[in-house]
Formats: sequence, C-alpha cells, structure tokens
Amino acid sequence: MKHTPRTVCRKSQYRLPIGGMVLLVGILATAIAITTPGPAQQASTPPPAAVPVPHFIDVNAPGEPRVVVVGTIDTMLPGTSNTAGLLMAHLLKGNMPEGARSAMVLNDLNCAPDADGISHCLNDLDIDGVIVTVQHHHAMAEVPCLSPGEVVNLMTWEQYQRQV
Repeated sequence: MKHTPRTVCRKSQYRLPIGGMVLLVGILATAIAITTPGPAQQASTPPPAAVPVPHFIDVNAPGEPRVVVVGTIDTMLPGTSNTAGLLMAHLLKGNMPEGARSAMVLNDLNCAPDADGISHCLNDLDIDGVIVTVQHHHAMAEVPCLSPGEVVNLMTWEQYQRQV
C-alpha cells in the first residue's frame, strides 16, 4: 500500500493561532477595562462651605479675653490682627493711661473692608473711665470685630516688642 501524504487544509492550519490571538485580545481588553478609571463622578453631597466668622464675638462666652496691641499712629504694626489672638490697633484719639491693662469696647464703626478685604474699624475703648479711640485692622473673614461690651486686655507697642 502506498502511503500518500495527507493534505492539510489551509483554513485549519490558522485556526489555532487565530483563536489564541482572539483570546489574548479579550484578556487584554478586560485588563484595560478593569484598571482604567471610569468617568469622574460627582460627589453626592457638595464639600462643606467655609464657615464665616461672626461679625462680633459672644461677649458672654467663657474664655480668656482677647489681647489688643495698641501702637501710636506712627507705629508700623507687623500686620493685621490674627487668629492666634493678637489684635493690632493704632491709637487715634486720647491717651492710654499709664499701666492700663484692660478696657471695655464701647462701639464698632467703619467696618467696610478695603480692596484687600481688610477692615479698619474704629472703636472707642473705656479704660477705667478714660475714653480712647483705636483703629483695629483685621480681615473680616478671619477675625471678628472688637465687640461692644467685650472686655479686652491691652498691650502697648513697647510691651509687644519686648515679648517678641
């Protein structure tokens, strides 16, 4: 009997490699789909808005009195009042009594902020019966105004410089 070589159909010759390639492409597509982040989703609730500070503090709340650093009109203050507790002010009218340690805030005027968002409020302070006017410099969004009825501790510019 004569042996005849078998002929192979060209179609079946490529069946396995094509099937393997289809399988490989499918695996790659799945891997890409799993590792690729989807479209950004909106948060179900918006982030909390910044809480604005109140215009005035609660003068009846417990806690230490705020400290007002008072310089003369010529004093170059180191900046505006800050959230750490030092309130910066210029003495505009009157004379601070020698050894003054505290004062009662009588009023709060001229609070509109300037173009940089800084308020330059005018406050009359009662220091043991002596009335002085100071200009309190602060960012209204960060530091509340001096509040009528508030008792504040006083620090002269010279005392402040010795402390720093």
